[in-house]
Amino acid sequence: MHRPSQAPGTEEKGFTLIELMIVVAIIGVLASIAIPAFIKYVNQSKTTEVAPNLKAIADGAATYYTAEHYTPQGLPLAERQFPTTTSAFADTTASRVPANLTKGTKHPTAPSDWNTNPWIGLKFQMIKPHYYRYRYFATNSGSAGVDRFSSRAEGDLDADGASSRFNLNGFADKNGEILVTGVFLTDNSNELE
Repeated sequence: MHRPSQAPGTEEKGFTLIELMIVVAIIGVLASIAIPAFIKYVNQSKTTEVAPNLKAIADGAATYYTAEHYTPQGLPLAERQFPTTTSAFADTTASRVPANLTKGTKHPTAPSDWNTNPWIGLKFQMIKPHYYRYRYFATNSGSAGVDRFSSRAEGDLDADGASSRFNLNGFADKNGEILVTGVFLTDNSNELE
């Protein structure tokens, strides 16, 4: 096939080196804005496991508090109580320090991790690996308004040694109603142990 020749004075058009460098610079600026925002979004999405799990612990504590309990001899206990703990905080993964995990690693779990008190009393168990360690503590005085519980989710998603702590607390008022806080974030300086 025969190509017609170009008319004198016309040239093929294309991008100049300056135009290509400007486009690359614009893409670089957009990437420097988008990548940190994307990483923040991913970390926020990982925290979505916290609220329903802390709520499940609070629901378990409230159910346990309102249920009838008996002594080993079968006598009913007169005083209501939250599930108790043997140490300051019950923690199934106390030896798994978040900072020692690889960045973004989930805690492995087994059903046997949750087959102790207070988790049995709370009817709380996690089957799948999770990003946060879950902890629970209760004080029972036998008088309404003083019985309290605290639940916590602690994790270090970016493995920088600083853990994020999400808490949900509750107590029984003088009428025996269970009141709970919303989930709130604290830092390492608010240690309850």
